[in-house]
Amino acid sequence: MNQVITAFFAAILFAGAFSFAHAEEDEKLSFAGSLEETLGHFWAIEQNLDDNNAELALVHATHPIAELYDSMKPELKEANPEFDEKVQKTLLDLGAKTGSDVSREDAQMAIDEAKEIIAEARTIVVGDELSNDTNFKAKLVIGLLTTSVAEYEEGVKNGQVEMMAEFQDGSAFVWRTQQVFEEIRADLPEHEADEIAELYEDLWTAYDNKADPSEVATLANGIIRELEEVIGEESEEGGLHAYFEGVEYHLSEVKETYADGDSDAALSHATKAYLDNYEFLEAPISQQDDALMEEIEVMMREELRDMIKAGAPADEINSQVDAILEKLETAESLLPMEEHEDEHEEEHDVVAPLKQVESGVAPEEVECSGDMELIMKKSTGSPACVTSATAERLVQLGWGTRPQ
Repeated sequence: MNQVITAFFAAILFAGAFSFAHAEEDEKLSFAGSLEETLGHFWAIEQNLDDNNAELALVHATHPIAELYDSMKPELKEANPEFDEKVQKTLLDLGAKTGSDVSREDAQMAIDEAKEIIAEARTIVVGDELSNDTNFKAKLVIGLLTTSVAEYEEGVKNGQVEMMAEFQDGSAFVWRTQQVFEEIRADLPEHEADEIAELYEDLWTAYDNKADPSEVATLANGIIRELEEVIGEESEEGGLHAYFEGVEYHLSEVKETYADGDSDAALSHATKAYLDNYEFLEAPISQQDDALMEEIEVMMREELRDMIKAGAPADEINSQVDAILEKLETAESLLPMEEHEDEHEEEHDVVAPLKQVESGVAPEEVECSGDMELIMKKSTGSPACVTSATAERLVQLGWGTRPQ
């Protein structure tokens, strides 16, 4: 009996220690995320200085001290009060040291010094071992990409940049995640790493084209899902049947929009068919027939999208779609389906959040479409509609809050 009691309390203590360690790592992840955002702002300062845009350079020079430092201060102060004061002073002085009356060379020196301070802060608070851990870095990419999607949604409306600072925030954070990805790329499975690299290319193209926020979200979430799969944190929402239906719907839209001459819309649907739906089917299909899974993937991710980009004849696009659907039907027949799976609900059209606010709707009463969730950006109080998973990450990262 004594041995059983001892083992019981030992298990409780172990569980408590594990929970504490997990919470401690989450705190360090949040701190490191703020550092990555800060580095993103430094990059944006450099880009604006190169473009002789002192006004926007100043905006990004003041963001770290105005929006990020307060979240980092407790850990910095606990680790080293003197160093905390050094970080605060460095961030406070950055605007003056990179202003319009400062030479580009002197401004770069100030930015480089600030980068060194950030690197030192990472070592002091997070530690070199955890900072260099592949899974930890992958989680940083996931968190910062999530934030970038929300910033882009604020910045771009109807193909136009309406809020330049937010648009640049989004692009700066994407840039920073790509730097971190390149640091861990060699540690990732080659296939997934190559897919992520291609998604980054498409994501930058979407930024260049000022694409609809939904397209940017699709591409960013594609990278996020690839990384979640690699580190073992992927999740499935709904039954498999819903994903097959999603593929079929978007592929039918590929046919229709391409026939109407809208290749951009067709490419968007092809991308969503793959990233928003087929990605969730790859693992279960692979368990039954790995070769079939890879064949469908190539047909959707590479061949169909390349054909659309190249302006192939509509009948060739239709033939490719039909061939994919035939393969999908075979794949679906191999999988055991749940008897009671929820069907996709039709989403009703809802006006964009900021448009609702402009029409007199209170930010906390903004309506979101489908399964999107309302979240409020902490720094501005502006509303954004994001997925539940994205909302949870943004709250954890301190970017936003759920309305009360």
